[in-house]
Order: sequence, then structure tokens, then C-alpha cells
Amino acid sequence: MQLMQAADASRLAGLTAHQLREWCARRGIVAPDVPGAGRGRHALFSWQTVLTLRLLRELNERFGAEVGAWKGALAEFRALIGARSFPGLWGTMVAFPDHDHARLIEDRSIATEALLLLPLTPHLQIIAEDFALPPEPQLPLFPAVGLRR
Repeated sequence: MQLMQAADASRLAGLTAHQLREWCARRGIVAPDVPGAGRGRHALFSWQTVLTLRLLRELNERFGAEVGAWKGALAEFRALIGARSFPGLWGTMVAFPDHDHARLIEDRSIATEALLLLPLTPHLQIIAEDFALPPEPQLPLFPAVGLRR
């Protein structure tokens, strides 16, 4: 797993250094993957945690959500994507039925209740560009071969 320091995580998440400290260290809304331990040992963040922070920022900026209220839903989201591959999340959305729960869905038509839906692809594209991760959901299995007659 590739981890990054707080400066890179805040840049990718679109947060100021103060917001990152506030949301991760002081309030504990989104925990870093490796917590900092005093001077010289900085907190480290994975792409999953950066994605979670990007969603929290979008909830706060676009919908005016109080960040502390979403701790439960974001923890559930982080657990859901923990076992998923980066390319496996392309085209999916996170559905928040309330501020305590989260679900990953791939088809909007299955929604039978009121949900807050956030597409993951725009966030994944930004992370992929910085991490040099594969942006395609399916990697080529075989190299292209030229045919001659």
C-alpha cells in the first residue's frame, strides 16, 4: 500500500493543512492510516483515506453538512472500500441513506429510498493522476499484436 504524508493528502483532498489536522487529529472524524507520534513521525494516509476526506469535503462544501455528524457513515464507507481495488471502484457511487450508514452502488435504478448519492469516479480520477494508479476499470490482459499476411 502506498502511503503519503499530510501535505500530499491535504492537497489531494482539497483541504487546507488546518482542515486536515482538525478533521483527522483533533476531531477524529477520519483517522489517518498511520497516526503521527510527536515530532518527526508524521501521519500517513492511503488513497482510501484521501477518497474519504474528499467525500467529507464535498458533503461540507456542497451540502453544508456538519462534518462531525458524518463520522459514522464515513467510517462505514472506509471499511467498505478497504477490501476493494482501486480500479474496481470506477463507475460506482456511495449512497448515504443517513449520516450513520453508507453503501456502494453501481446502478442508480436500485434506489428505492431517499439517498444522498455521490459518484466516486471524479474523485478517483484526481487521485489516479497523482498516484499514477491505473485509471481504467479493466486492464488489458494481452499486449496488442500486429497481424501480417
